[in-house]
Formats: sequence, C-alpha cells, structure tokens
Amino acid sequence: MTGPNIITVNDFYSTYLNNKRNLYIYLPPSYKKEKEKYYPVLYMHDGQNIFHKAAINGQSWEIHLEAERLIKEGHIEEIIIVGISNMHEERAEEYSYHTLDVAELNIPQPLATKTPKGELYEQFVAEEVKPYIDSIFRTKKESRHTALMGSSRGGAVTYHMGFRRPDVFGMLGILSPYFCYVDPKSLSVFPLVESYRDKKEIYKVWMDVGEQEGLLIMVDHVKQVAKKLIAAGYEYGKELVYYQDPDASHTEGDWAKRISSPLIYFFGNKGRLESVELTGRSSIGLNESKCSLNLIKSFSSGFRMSELNGAFSVTDERIAEVERNGTISPKRIGKTTVSFEENSLRCEKEIEIVEYMPDKLVASLQVRSVEDISEATTIYAGLPLKMVQPNLYYGTFILPIDVSFSFQIHTNTGKVEVSSCGEPLSRNLHVTKPVDLSWTVSNWK
Repeated sequence: MTGPNIITVNDFYSTYLNNKRNLYIYLPPSYKKEKEKYYPVLYMHDGQNIFHKAAINGQSWEIHLEAERLIKEGHIEEIIIVGISNMHEERAEEYSYHTLDVAELNIPQPLATKTPKGELYEQFVAEEVKPYIDSIFRTKKESRHTALMGSSRGGAVTYHMGFRRPDVFGMLGILSPYFCYVDPKSLSVFPLVESYRDKKEIYKVWMDVGEQEGLLIMVDHVKQVAKKLIAAGYEYGKELVYYQDPDASHTEGDWAKRISSPLIYFFGNKGRLESVELTGRSSIGLNESKCSLNLIKSFSSGFRMSELNGAFSVTDERIAEVERNGTISPKRIGKTTVSFEENSLRCEKEIEIVEYMPDKLVASLQVRSVEDISEATTIYAGLPLKMVQPNLYYGTFILPIDVSFSFQIHTNTGKVEVSSCGEPLSRNLHVTKPVDLSWTVSNWK
C-alpha cells in the first residue's frame, strides 16, 4: 500500500523513446513543513515494484517504509525517491546497450537484444525525468546528491548509465546485476557489460549479489566487476562497497531485505562495527584457483557488507594462502584455519585442502504432478524441465560447483506450486556434489 506521501505522475511522455509511463515520487516526512529545505534524490528503475506489490509474485521493495524507518531511527537523512516505471515488454530493450559494438564481449547475435535502447533510456532519465523532478520538487541537483538504483537488468543499466553519465549520477546502487548470460546447457558465459578501466568522478558505488540466484546472476560475474573497479582506483569501503548475501535469491522480497544497506551507504552513517563472520565452502581442491571465502561485516545501524580488502591470515601458510579479498590459494593437502580480525572482533573458519574438487557436477532433476497439467510442456525448477510423459518432467544438467538456486516450481502455462493452504512454496538447490532430486507437486495455483 502506498501512503499519503507518495505522488503519482501519470503518463509521463518521453520524446526520446516516444512512449508514456508513470512516475512515483516519495516525499519525506518534513517535505511539506520545511519549505526552505532541499533533499537528495534516489532514482529507481522498475518503479511500479518499489512501492507497490509486483503483479508477478506479489512482492515489493516497500522502500518508502524502509526509508521512513531509517529516517526515524536517525540512520539516514531525509530523501526523495523517484520510481520510474518500466514498459513491460520493452523493458529488456530499454535496459540494454549496444554492447555488441564492443568486440571483446563476443556476444552471439541470437542472445543479444535485437534493438537495444539503453542510450535512449539514459537520455530519457537524465534529460527528461531528472530536469522535471528538479523543476517541481526541492531537490539537491548536484551529482553528489543524486543516486541511481536498480536490480537485475535494472542493475546492469544503472552500471552503464552511471559510468557514462557521472556528471548526473554520483551514487550507483547495482543490485543483482544481469552482467552475463549463461547457457544452461553448455555453461558458456557471454558478458553483457563493458569494463570501465578509467576512474570516473563517481562518489559511491554499491554492488551486491545473492548466493541463491542460480545461473541467472552468478557471484563470480558480479564480484569480478567489483574487483576491476577496485583495480581502476575506487577506494574500497569508501567509494565502492560489495555485499554477497548468502541467503538471497532473485526477487523483490530479497532486495527489500537488504535495501537498508545501500540507503545507509548513500545517505547515512553505518555506525560501529558489531560482528564479523566468515562463510563459504570448507573443502577446497588443489586444482582450484577461484575459490574464496565471504567475510560479512555487520554494523550497529543494520548495515552489512562483504570485505574485499581485509586483514585475513592462515595458521599454516604451507597449506594455503589467503589474499586480502578472501581468495584462497591452496598449496598442499591438509587442514588450516583462516582468520579475520578488526577492531578486536575476530572470526575464523577451518578449511581442508584436498587433492581434487571438480569444477562442474551433474544434476538430474525430476518433477511429478499429482494433478493433471499435461497442457504444460515445460516446468521450471530453477532450470527448465521438459515433459517426458504426461505430468512427469525431467532434465539433466552440468552445473558449476557451488551454484545455488532458490526457486518456486512453476509451469510455462502460469501455474505455481502452492501448499495445501494456497501459499507459494520455495525450493532450494545447492550444488556441492552430484545431484539427483525428485519433487512431487500436489497443489497448483
């Protein structure tokens, strides 16, 4: 539900895109009272889902409620939030750039968006939406007071827009960004994002990813972009923050759970460090070069981040070494302990170096339906399963080790698995060994 402090601008027209969409503007508590006060602004893509319940899954960021909580508790300053609606079937085109022009990306034509409109969408937001908002509302117009945020394709378009227009957007919130396409059968990876090697005048970059997003958004693809930005000169912890959420999948509900952290990073004070935690796989193969631990730091404000420049150590450097970003370099078979310490807070994790860990594993997935749903040709259980006989669906996949899925089983005809009470059910799949799973669905909605 929207509150009285959310204004809707219906059918806002774009001359660049020749279409109309709604804008939703949240005004902070003091806006109507303090007539001389000006406010920083956060612009967000997929605007119909940030205040309202999404039509697809019934979830919402409910960012206005979280902003008001943080304001009331003194964790952030008051801000204006502008939600820019997507255009549904045109969303993929508007959030995609002409990255096929960059030879190093090597994207096969069938996988590319046919008519990318990212450049036009960028002009629409920077030259039509922002000037309109600045003319109507009391905003702080400078880039250092202007943030841009989005998730999935909205995260990717935020990345491109921000690094192309740092004169307009000084703070970037890049959540679960769609940086690569991964073919679920061949596991071939096709980057969809440019690398910006020169440091821009951007004040703050927030980048995050959930560990349960499957092949759609993979941790390494996002983390590598963050590392490249650090290499380009962005100071970690000040100009760039990365967060790897162990429990998050790819939904509005998951983004809502961690939205407080980028809001605090952009507009507030994270407070004091209260706890540190090391997560990740305990067994690492001598053959592995990309395995890393995830060090999560939690602060008094509720702010959470991962550490990519920390004081890690190992008890036995003959067994393994650890870099400042948490990457493990195995050296010989055996056990050792990885530790992290900051401000008298300490955590540790025992790891074992083994002879060999495969980088890919076989996953066989099967779904049987009690109810007759033979009109459906495909069922999605994190991955697409084809009908092998009426009401029985199957698929075999080669998957990267450590990939995790959190998903709802649903059909290509729109049915979703629910409990006996009619509530959607969530399933999980974590690939650390060969997988052979079978689910029986009793209820659909």
